[in-house]
Amino acid sequence: MSQPGHIPAGRPALHVDDVAALNRYEARLAEDGPLAALVSYERSTTWMALLHTEVQEGFEGQGISSQLVARVIEDARARGLAVIPRCPFVIRWLERHPDQQDVLSHPLPTPDPDPPGEPPRPA
Repeated sequence: MSQPGHIPAGRPALHVDDVAALNRYEARLAEDGPLAALVSYERSTTWMALLHTEVQEGFEGQGISSQLVARVIEDARARGLAVIPRCPFVIRWLERHPDQQDVLSHPLPTPDPDPPGEPPRPA
């Protein structure tokens, strides 16, 4: 999975590898460059739970984590794995990309409506 996919203009191309021995995907801006971001996971033969997304210092604000999550979702789909999002960043990414939710093991929960205002005071 180290070949770069389609990257929107103005964003660096990522080299993404599934490092199964460490249970994580790693993203680098160059094939032999420093680690830029990672997504840790647990995986079985039928599902993959995405546990944590982390961007290394100095790589923040470049859209790397979004690109990495997109590639991880793409890889899960290609492997026929259901995705169980546990990482808050992955959940937010999937909420913004409903067209990618076909790989989910269960639908994302709908957000709770805003709580009601202050309860009335007793008389």
